[in-house]
Amino acid sequence: MMEEELRAVLIGRHHSGKTSVVNTILDTSETEGEEYVKREGFIDGRKVSLVETPGCWKTFNLNDLSNISKQQLVRRISLISPGPHAVLIVIRADSAFTDPDGRFLEKYVELLGPNVWTHTLIIFTRGDLIKREDIEQHIQEEGSALKRLIEKCENKYLVFNNSNHHDRTQVKELFKKTEGIVKRSKGKRFNIDLEKVKEVNEQWEEIQTKAKSRQSTVKKERSTFQEKAYVRCLEEIGVVLLGWLFCGKSSAGNTILNRDEFAIGGKTRECTRGFGDVDGRKMTVLDTPGWWKYFASEFNPDFIRSAILGSVSEFKMFPHAMLLVIPADTSFQEEQKRIIQQNMSILGDDVWRHTIVLFTWGDRFPDISIEQHIESEGEALQWLIEKCRNRYHVFDNTDKKNRSQVSELLQKIDEMVAESGLFRLNTQKNCDAKTSCQKTDKQEDLNMEIRLKDVCHFLDVGFKRKAEEIRRKIEKLCAHIMEDCPNLEESQSMTYPLNYQDKPPDDQLNVMGTLQQDSIAERINTLLEREFSRWESIIMDGVRESLQDIKSSFELSQAEKRQRSADAVERWLQNCYHYVQHTIDKIQDPESGIRTKRLKIQ
Repeated sequence: MMEEELRAVLIGRHHSGKTSVVNTILDTSETEGEEYVKREGFIDGRKVSLVETPGCWKTFNLNDLSNISKQQLVRRISLISPGPHAVLIVIRADSAFTDPDGRFLEKYVELLGPNVWTHTLIIFTRGDLIKREDIEQHIQEEGSALKRLIEKCENKYLVFNNSNHHDRTQVKELFKKTEGIVKRSKGKRFNIDLEKVKEVNEQWEEIQTKAKSRQSTVKKERSTFQEKAYVRCLEEIGVVLLGWLFCGKSSAGNTILNRDEFAIGGKTRECTRGFGDVDGRKMTVLDTPGWWKYFASEFNPDFIRSAILGSVSEFKMFPHAMLLVIPADTSFQEEQKRIIQQNMSILGDDVWRHTIVLFTWGDRFPDISIEQHIESEGEALQWLIEKCRNRYHVFDNTDKKNRSQVSELLQKIDEMVAESGLFRLNTQKNCDAKTSCQKTDKQEDLNMEIRLKDVCHFLDVGFKRKAEEIRRKIEKLCAHIMEDCPNLEESQSMTYPLNYQDKPPDDQLNVMGTLQQDSIAERINTLLEREFSRWESIIMDGVRESLQDIKSSFELSQAEKRQRSADAVERWLQNCYHYVQHTIDKIQDPESGIRTKRLKIQ
């Protein structure tokens, strides 16, 4: 028999409906927030304890999920003692569920332990917005990510209508299924790894102590400097946004200028300038092409280096600040440290005295300070912050009305200029820095020499396959969101030079099969899969938002909505294809010099 108390933990993405599920079970109405992490109530005389875990925003490779996200998952589940009877995976019934969604969610849930699946149950929210037979059809689709996940959960799932809390039949069904879980587990609850919880809690205490110390140190340093130095408000400010592809540079530029100046997911092949008045000052923002996140700077298309150097040198006055943009919800390890060091080296060693680390997506963890994130990530990110002399800032790009975050950034720029002056590009220093960086690379034991032809094959064939997958998923996404699904195949704007619907020739497939047996090639393939999966996740989220905006427009005809939908897809994929093709061209060009180098990759 089941215990009198029912205990459950809820896992799911942000806005998946976890809080609504809790409200439905407890027949209450609360909003999402830290104070409602654990909630309790009595249903039909039985005590019910429910814990919400932090929501994941994007579908990451688990290696790229921030350490603090993993720690918070373990810390939250430890709040429900002596352990939950059920782990409820919450998924929106009206949203597309892709292969990356499924792969990530499986690995994320297994952070709790390999035996977690016998205690899992999927709850589909927003059941009032989609027909049950449509949900069933989606589940039964051959090879679908959702079908595989449900099979992992031993086919246990429910559909909730959270708009009707008074419908208690769905809650009774949940209790019935939970009792079935307990019965199949022979009365055992899910056992929490107490040693792991103890370890994580000890780490968290240390992180909090270090985070408070960093906050205090930075505050004291800024206060001391302001007392000793004359800090004036600059009448004109020029900033350069730097970072890897899809890190949030364009969104940060839009936040600074308080308007949609830079296209999100647009074709950032050249530096784009934006101008405006911010806090009564003239502002120039330079948005630069992003570099590869997982590959050394030698693989960057040539237009990245030339665009950055050319645009920086064209400033009427040299830029006041380099803003190195890094998402606040991703892991930052030695490979990111090494690659950023390489990419920044083109601007010379002096660039670090003029750089502020700008963390984007600060809204992802409202209850976590950026200092806690810095300390939890470890030495690589701490090295970067200290390299920039403890200059860092956080943006919530979803809240452009919050102008205080921009005003504080400008104040930090004023202080940096008062201390370091203007950044001045020095060609000789660039060469020295680049040479030094290459020498450092040769000393890295973790790096390995790679064959360039392997990279070209994986880039070419791998991206075409990934683009084809993305296209199919976007068509399904359109079917979920748009009342009249855009026929992307017939749209003229979807005619890419990719030709990614065509299967690679047999000889290419044979070559790929041979390469995949090579341990070196496997590492290349792994990094490219991480890169392309990251792109896919961001593209899907970006297109999803675009489709929602298009659907809600009352001014557009169905034909115009179809065209806008296709344009949204093209804007993202064309930018990705541009990077891939230019990288391949650079590797294959004998005059590029790239073939004569002993290129390294982790």
